[in-house]
Amino acid sequence: MRMYKLIINLLFIIAFIVVIWINFFEDLYITTTFFKNADKFNRLVENISMAYITSYIFYIIIYVFKSKQDERVILPFIADYVFVAMNNCVYFCYSMRSKSGLEYFPFETSIYDRNTKIYPNEEELKIICSKINPNEIDKDKPVLPGFTPIPHFFGVMIKYVHSIDYFIKIVLEKSAFLDVELLRILTDIQTHGFHQEMMSYDKSMLLTAKHRHDNLMIYKDSLRTYFELFIKLEKYSKDHLKQYVERESLKVKSINK
Repeated sequence: MRMYKLIINLLFIIAFIVVIWINFFEDLYITTTFFKNADKFNRLVENISMAYITSYIFYIIIYVFKSKQDERVILPFIADYVFVAMNNCVYFCYSMRSKSGLEYFPFETSIYDRNTKIYPNEEELKIICSKINPNEIDKDKPVLPGFTPIPHFFGVMIKYVHSIDYFIKIVLEKSAFLDVELLRILTDIQTHGFHQEMMSYDKSMLLTAKHRHDNLMIYKDSLRTYFELFIKLEKYSKDHLKQYVERESLKVKSINK
């Protein structure tokens, strides 16, 4: 995209220089052995240059200005939902750490002072995947009024991935306003093997789905690469989306200690 913009801007500059040259520097007319009549040849070059300048002006007015106006409306929407999707993954990581008894890291769900320590590294994933029995029923889990608890951790995994997928789909509906880097990260998350496997379980199966093993070791490497994508998304969002966030809940520091 940057190369495309560079080329059309460079062609505009060349066309503008050619028009000025032909109209104000007659002594320096362009001559060629193919056209004996230099005046006709220069008029032809001038007409082509003027046509390009005219099309460039229409491009700026109709496409660039309109796109910038649309971006001011759409980018806050995109930023909000990308951060919400990341927060679902953050809570997923917190649940894994809590369930396996790993060291707790304070984490932030607003746009301020976010860090990636909550995402488990390879050594931590070994502990998580070996200690968590996804089919074990948590009898001591508190039950909130009006809520049906998910009895085992496998259902929790399905729930968080479905939530992440829901918000990513909302963002991808605005793909015309996404740059290539963000589009690639979101697509990689959505098509990741772990993500696809969890999505193969319908949300109606949260309470009943069972894993075929009594640990998560089969997902160790898959979870590592899955979380690496979210770390990439965290970095991208900090550099490119943070300034567009409008949702008030994302602007209030909510460090979980």
